[in-house]
Amino acid sequence: MLQDPRLIEAFRLLKEVVDETGINLIDNYGYREYTANELLKSYLPSIKKVIGRTGDDASAVEEGYKHIEQKSGTGKAKTLTMACFPDMMFDKQSDSVRRAYIYNYDGLSLSFFEYYRPYPTAMVFVTKDHVSKLHPTFKKKQDVKVADFIQRQAQGKNIGHDAIVIKLQEIVTTVGEENLICWLHDQQVPPVDFFRWLSNKEIKINQ
Repeated sequence: MLQDPRLIEAFRLLKEVVDETGINLIDNYGYREYTANELLKSYLPSIKKVIGRTGDDASAVEEGYKHIEQKSGTGKAKTLTMACFPDMMFDKQSDSVRRAYIYNYDGLSLSFFEYYRPYPTAMVFVTKDHVSKLHPTFKKKQDVKVADFIQRQAQGKNIGHDAIVIKLQEIVTTVGEENLICWLHDQQVPPVDFFRWLSNKEIKINQ
């Protein structure tokens, strides 16, 4: 079997970064959290990834953030819009401990990645001053899920998919676009511009 030297070199370089950072960048999309943090440093200079697959994704203690959760996704569209932006998904909501923990988050990031590009094309961050505005939305969605769990269990059924999903439009409506911190193509940009570009379909992706 012939080995592709490009793949060997790609993984050699990847291992160099893993050795330097201590982060397995290809485990559970670890590179996404790592590169999202690189962008967030322009707003939270002390941000650090929390090592491990459970618990918080990052913290920025000097700026007063102990529990940062990072969500991300990708898509095949050629234009970035509000509708194709990834959802903020919180799984394992059948567990009461996991349901309670999402209220601890003091910062939430949501990033869009293009295929085979290591850094996020766009990112939105909910700050500690406004994250609590999402709590009623969390509770409403959790209550619906819990009621569904109870009904399905009473019927002898599996609880099924146990995540709650919050769309970017819900975040904007609840938090207010002017209160969000936004990045596009490695640069922090005014939120009013960012959401206008999304609305007008001006951001081309996957070209």
